[in-house]
Amino acid sequence: MNILSFRTLSAGRFAITTVPLLFAVFANTSAARSPTRQSLPTVPLRSGKSFHASSQRELYLHSSRGGAAKDDHCEGGTASITSSVFNLVNNVAGAGILTLSAGMAKGTGLVPALAICAVLGVVSSHTFTIIGESCAMLGENDFKGLWSKTISEKSNYIVDSIIAVMCLACLVIYSGILGDVFTPLLASAGVPDSMNSRTKNIIGLTVSVLFPLSSLKDLSALSFTSVLGFMSILYTIIFLCVRALDGSYNAMTGKFVIDNVIAKPSFLKQSVWNVDFTSLVLASNLGLAYIAHYNAPTFYRELKDVNSQRFSKMVKISFAILTSLYVLSMMSGYNTFGDICEGNILLNYHPGDILSTFGRVATGTSILFGFPLVAVGAREGLAGVATAFGMNAIAEENNRFALVALILAVVTYISCTVKDVSFVVGVTGAVMGSLIVYIIPAIIYSNAVKISKGQDSDEYKTARYNNILVPFGTLIAALGVFMTVKETS
Repeated sequence: MNILSFRTLSAGRFAITTVPLLFAVFANTSAARSPTRQSLPTVPLRSGKSFHASSQRELYLHSSRGGAAKDDHCEGGTASITSSVFNLVNNVAGAGILTLSAGMAKGTGLVPALAICAVLGVVSSHTFTIIGESCAMLGENDFKGLWSKTISEKSNYIVDSIIAVMCLACLVIYSGILGDVFTPLLASAGVPDSMNSRTKNIIGLTVSVLFPLSSLKDLSALSFTSVLGFMSILYTIIFLCVRALDGSYNAMTGKFVIDNVIAKPSFLKQSVWNVDFTSLVLASNLGLAYIAHYNAPTFYRELKDVNSQRFSKMVKISFAILTSLYVLSMMSGYNTFGDICEGNILLNYHPGDILSTFGRVATGTSILFGFPLVAVGAREGLAGVATAFGMNAIAEENNRFALVALILAVVTYISCTVKDVSFVVGVTGAVMGSLIVYIIPAIIYSNAVKISKGQDSDEYKTARYNNILVPFGTLIAALGVFMTVKETS
């Protein structure tokens, strides 16, 4: 076995054996919180409503403001911890996993990369939990209600704006990935180059499939995408691990490398301890990968016999699984290709690799049918903002097709112009991840404790420590955007 093969195999095994340890990290973090105690995103809709694929694989709408009791325990919903964990993992994990290897390839060493994944996972788990606790203290059942109580009712449109921007960014990422995965698939099927390009495929899929599906009034027929998305991600991670360990992409002897169809793996930047400003690119990518915090109220109210301890347990298990999946995908991709990891790791694999072909088909199919669900979130978010500023006509049903067409036109233009989806992931993760995962939850929670327990209470004094996440998130956002732009320019 040559040195490169040994290095790749050893690092892959190290990553795989590290995964169980991540569960222990999450299992022992409960003491850090004050005594009062994330494929396709669920998105809150106008007037505080939200929708997602439930454990029964049905799409449904929630009433805007339920009547949860203002204490630490209420009857809650009917979801068990197990089903809630599945739904939360499925809700958070998505196409962002395809960019993590590229984030590490910018120059982050093995140990810092694992540490960044684990630390951001713990912080994200904590902030997700304190949103649920805020719901318990204030009796609110949705993110917009929490915002109104703790920040300002007059600025509720900011919640709709956040959701709209988040969904639009996800649509750009999904559109770009569709172009990335279907172009080599069509090439393998014999479609000539004159008819097969990333831009042409994105436009063709948008006009023929995405627009009709996104214009549907009833999306219940697409509820199967919840499970389809999860199975696609699971298969992709397994495939990445297999190829990282079987030597088929070894730079010297790999059967998919020796024909020179793809670039040879390179490990010139590989290190164990290196950490510098380029590590912010990985942190930005993970910022998007862990986002689901605007849905924390939904998961809180749906958990059976909900209280802080049960909710915290469910969240810790979910984020431990997510972190483990992210570590596996990041390390597997990097230990296969090293410094040459593409922004979409699927682009690195040989067109004749049957496992990668199945991965592209699974990813493309999942995104194709899940895209409309996110488009609804973007449409509702924009309609909510328009209504808040008196432009009620935009939100009317007879303008639905025009609004969808406008959204897809903007999304398609950006995805065709920006060839590297990791750029969109990095910028979105830096800005929206910092805002939704770090800054807003800290402000909401400290204000919720202040309202519930009083400004002079010990609980409030302890809760204020969470506000350190505000400058932390601001710094991560600013530096993350700067480094993402710098590294992709």
